[in-house]
Amino acid sequence: MYAVASCGDGPEAMVADRFGRAQFFAFFDEAGAFLRSVKNDSSSAAHGAGGQAVAVIASEGAKVAIGPQFGVNAESAMKAGGISAFSASGCTVSEAVSQCIAGGLKKLF
Repeated sequence: MYAVASCGDGPEAMVADRFGRAQFFAFFDEAGAFLRSVKNDSSSAAHGAGGQAVAVIASEGAKVAIGPQFGVNAESAMKAGGISAFSASGCTVSEAVSQCIAGGLKKLF
């Protein structure tokens, strides 16, 4: 399952400019079909938003995260949880997943 840091609710929302503080996470199945959006309650956390955001996507079953960049806390939590990360920006969350499936996104870890 794919989790994409999102600026809004739904498959046509833009990829957020930050992972841990994204307003929503959009979830897609392995074939790229949109499943749901989940509000990121950790977006306003004073500290540790990245690690909390990883807990949100992990609880939904995500194995791949897509966002513009990932902080050190998010990176270590994802590595510990077996979640891969890919970089995307300037497109919709649906486009980002399509690009990832096609091999067009840079794998960060």
